[in-house]
Amino acid sequence: MKEEDQYDEEYDKDQVNTDLTKLIEEALSNSIINQKEYKTREELSDVVKSLVAEYLDSFIILGYDFDGGIVDIQAATNSQQKDALSTLILKYLYLKTGQTIPGMYKDDETF
Repeated sequence: MKEEDQYDEEYDKDQVNTDLTKLIEEALSNSIINQKEYKTREELSDVVKSLVAEYLDSFIILGYDFDGGIVDIQAATNSQQKDALSTLILKYLYLKTGQTIPGMYKDDETF
């Protein structure tokens, strides 16, 4: 058995989603509790980024802070990861809006 096949068999999408949800909740509650400890928004963003980076190689976090400000955190170490993240976010948006991407099957249930 190839190592990739073994990884696919061990991959539990529900567990990963649960772990990511816990991680994000922890990061958000940490920012609420310790918000006054950070002098700048960038400093707080760096802390959240480092927490998530412990679990994900590359990622994009989009959202709004409590004041309605846009939060945009990106982490990718090379151009291949940046391109993959761009493709992933486009795929996500297309799937969530019921659109199709050429070369992608409409019944793809990645999200």
